Amino acid sequence: MSVSSLARRALLMTVAVAVAIGLAPAQAQAVPETAVNHEDSSEIALQMRLAQRTQALAGLNRRADERDRAIAGEQAVLARYGYHGDPDAVRVVLPLESYDISAAFGLTGPHWESKHGGQDFSAASGETLVAVSDAVVTEVAEAGPYGLRTILTLGDGTEVWYCHQTTADVTAGETVEAAQRIGTVGSTGNSTGPHLHLEVRPDGGDPVDPMAWFAAADLTP
Repeated sequence: MSVSSLARRALLMTVAVAVAIGLAPAQAQAVPETAVNHEDSSEIALQMRLAQRTQALAGLNRRADERDRAIAGEQAVLARYGYHGDPDAVRVVLPLESYDISAAFGLTGPHWESKHGGQDFSAASGETLVAVSDAVVTEVAEAGPYGLRTILTLGDGTEVWYCHQTTADVTAGETVEAAQRIGTVGSTGNSTGPHLHLEVRPDGGDPVDPMAWFAAADLTP
């Protein structure tokens, strides 16, 4: 082999070694750069998840505030009808917001054919009447001496009669909730003045004293 060939081979080997040596550091540096990019992506993804959770929590807090405001409003309405507990636990409310207690259950006299079968609540004509409990409206009709009468049937079969009404705002078959408006006080039928004659009839049978019925539900008219 000639000197020039040896020289060329030596030169080529030198270049190859130099290239190999030059590539090694570059490859070594590329791994950390990839790792750094991966760590950056993970951090961004974490921040996005945190932002989404923060937004979801804010939404839950808003709905909780709305629920609290709704409960406060519900409590205020129920309190007007004698109930001061948890709105979700309400069973019975009073039928009127403003009234005077008048003729009591069991009285006898010229105003009744036999004993007075209900409790009278004296109130202004047009005063709002509300459902005393969740119920189904089973009758709205003129009922002779009872005047315009609405009958609510509660879940346990108890009938509650609202008598002498001026107007009725519900119809038979309708479902109502406690404290929902159902009509207005009047003086229709056998009546000497505007009032609510309220009867409570367990299982649709004979009437019982409404005052005792309210007391059993922790209400005092």
